[in-house]
Amino acid sequence: MIRRSVAGTAVSVALALSVTGCLGEDSGGNAGAGKAVSLSAAQALIKTSQKTGEITSFKADLAMESSGTGDDNMKATGTMQYRLKPTLAFNMTFDQMTVGGESMAGMQTMLLGEAMYMKIPMLAEVGGGKPWMKLPLDAISKASGMNVDELLQQSQQMDPVQATKQLTASKDVREVGKETVNGVETTHFTGSYKVSEATAKLDPQKRAATEKAAREAGMDSMLFDLWVDGQQLPQKMVMKAGPGAKTPVTITVVYRDYGQPVTITAPPASEVGDFGDLLKGMPSPGTA
Repeated sequence: MIRRSVAGTAVSVALALSVTGCLGEDSGGNAGAGKAVSLSAAQALIKTSQKTGEITSFKADLAMESSGTGDDNMKATGTMQYRLKPTLAFNMTFDQMTVGGESMAGMQTMLLGEAMYMKIPMLAEVGGGKPWMKLPLDAISKASGMNVDELLQQSQQMDPVQATKQLTASKDVREVGKETVNGVETTHFTGSYKVSEATAKLDPQKRAATEKAAREAGMDSMLFDLWVDGQQLPQKMVMKAGPGAKTPVTITVVYRDYGQPVTITAPPASEVGDFGDLLKGMPSPGTA
């Protein structure tokens, strides 16, 4: 059960770090609804992309759901604090989670400096009973063969800067109408784009990471919903993997507190377990 839960948690973490910036579909399945294609809608996306490029920090409420089989079937809701400048850092907390149809205790993931911290209840059993586990990025790379640079590049797609930049590749974006989101008047846009065309909007390093994530998930085309306020900043984004994806994923992000101070502090050393203990307690490659 512990191994199964850890596998399910790994799925949720991977989704949280890699797909939010590169998935999308109309939340109601009506990408064709609304006004006809117009240049003004495309221009609005470009302006939003430019405006989000000025963001230094934000907070958000998250909801994720994958409708695969077994441990790939996951639901989670939580919150996130994200700092883009001067250095990348984030704190993501999922209060409610179900994996493979089974309820799980919440989890917390934090990126700070050259290390990732994870607070996952079942890992305390292999971490000396301590609630937190520190995973130095270089140690993760050596132990797992994971490309940590790719992981960090993918995690940056959680921010609206990367997300809206890819949306500008849409050739059928259209305005749905005016709607209120969390008390803020917004303009609702919906549309679709091809992954190959969207990734061309990114710089080479981020492009490689995004293309790899999309390939592994079997994603070729995406659809999206975006609610933009009067300051040209995203207030809400609803995204879903398009047809053909190996694991259908839906993600909702409600943004708030743009530019407000974000404080991310490492947990006390007395509550942090050793990475080596974690590796000893994990199943070896090829083990069921």
